[in-house]
Amino acid sequence: MGKSFLVICSGLYVELANALSEGGKNKVYYLTVNSSPFPRYVEYAPGHQFEFLEKVRLIDVAKYAALADGIVTFDTGTNGLITLLKKMYPEKCVFGAGVGEKLETDRIAFKRVLEAVDLRVIPFEVIKGYDSLIKYLKANPKKVVKVDANFRGDFETLCIPDYNSVKQVLHDRRPNFGIYSEEIEFIVEDMVECVSESGYDGFYANGLYLPFSYGVEWEKNTYLGRVAKAEEDVPEVLMDTLDGIRPILEKMDYRGALSTEERIVSEKEHYFIDPCCRCPLPLGVLYSKYIKNWTEFVYQIGKGDPVPVECDFKYVGAYALRTSNAKDYFTLVNFEKGKRDDFRFMMACQNKDGEYYGVKGQEYMIVSVAAGGTPKEVVEKLKKSADDVNAFGLETDAIKGIDGILEKIENAKAVGLDF
Repeated sequence: MGKSFLVICSGLYVELANALSEGGKNKVYYLTVNSSPFPRYVEYAPGHQFEFLEKVRLIDVAKYAALADGIVTFDTGTNGLITLLKKMYPEKCVFGAGVGEKLETDRIAFKRVLEAVDLRVIPFEVIKGYDSLIKYLKANPKKVVKVDANFRGDFETLCIPDYNSVKQVLHDRRPNFGIYSEEIEFIVEDMVECVSESGYDGFYANGLYLPFSYGVEWEKNTYLGRVAKAEEDVPEVLMDTLDGIRPILEKMDYRGALSTEERIVSEKEHYFIDPCCRCPLPLGVLYSKYIKNWTEFVYQIGKGDPVPVECDFKYVGAYALRTSNAKDYFTLVNFEKGKRDDFRFMMACQNKDGEYYGVKGQEYMIVSVAAGGTPKEVVEKLKKSADDVNAFGLETDAIKGIDGILEKIENAKAVGLDF
């Protein structure tokens, strides 16, 4: 008899949840959390009738948490519940960052953690209120502005060479905070020039890092990485940071996915700028395709008794395809015969006829994934995949211009990342 899992999610990880079923061998209850005061079908839709998932509702979370062998979140936003369930079911598999989510969502607290463990911190100021922010930026060029990650939908990270170049953007974003625009705290960092932005992508549990890869991004929707199956496979420049935060993760009883983003000036000077305490996107959706022991891997991390990644490839890549149609409409997706497995959905559902739909509101709804023996081979596989999928307004031509990520690989090599 197989295992059963309760997966608690925002809706972005239907593929990772579905793969836990091992083709129907295991039972997977999939719960998406409604966040609006007047719930809509679109909040329930991710995972609805999707392959081997059984949708359940938040009102029944206690029932399914008690029933399941494993309780899992691949996301942020629900880790308060994960922390509670860890305490309620200490013998069960409970997979998720738990209180470790604060490292991603509370950016000021994250910087204080870096200071406490003697890791480098980019010089920064905390500025309260929009008027004060504008005044500061007029006098101080070359800054990067962030807000608490809980509000990143209102104000994504903004790189500011000088005030005039972003004046309109700042003006357009202000209404997002309404009457509280003078109460919001902004984190304003120096703009540090670097050779490479790279990072670790994997997992952590019980004092151990469980790497999957390290790599680079391009245009925020493309990832290319080298598979790393053990800590000794991770470049020293990245392990330096991971070793620094290891005691913090252990204290937090962290059991889940973890990615780092670093600005690397040299092998000796690098800055941990953003933690990702969930499965990263677009990379994360390919975990369940290329980690051969996916279900066991997740289960054992949740139990605090992790096993290594099993992967047959040296390099992996992912490219998130966009259609603006999905912003306002459920969008039908068709594949060339036999090509479904070369793609992974983010927010998706199926109808009674088995047709796949991207859920309304998620423009980057499907990800092309590939693996191979060289970075160039992976890039070529991703480019060719454009001919194997179709949806209204899908911007498949853009994928054919991703060779620029190979230059990012060369930059990473220059600062100690062995590709």
